[in-house]
Amino acid sequence: MNVLVSALVTGDGRFIRDLFNKQQFTVCSSPSLEKEFAEVVQCPRMRKYFSAQVAERAMGRVFELSERLDKDPPIHTICHDPKDDYLLALAKAAKADLLVTGDEDLLVLKKYGKTRIMKPGAFRKDFL
Repeated sequence: MNVLVSALVTGDGRFIRDLFNKQQFTVCSSPSLEKEFAEVVQCPRMRKYFSAQVAERAMGRVFELSERLDKDPPIHTICHDPKDDYLLALAKAAKADLLVTGDEDLLVLKKYGKTRIMKPGAFRKDFL
């Protein structure tokens, strides 16, 4: 989620387009991920980075093109920051190969089950 918000903040829409348009990746979401994304991009402090209309379009695009779990998977305490555990639960439930994040509390794990955890820069270098 933080990767998508960062792309909006920096104006790097190309990253989001490439992620979805290459069609070699499946972006997975869950109700908790969508809720957090919506709360962050609709937050008034974000207006200095992008308009409400850009936020709405981005949310619509992400939600429309993601493979969505109907309900949140069970969450177990794993991460140093318990607020990030839902992402690990999503990765496990989706059988994700990759979790791309800038969050150091997740990156320090390097791997969770079969899911490799990597920074956006490494993801771009290796896959885009």
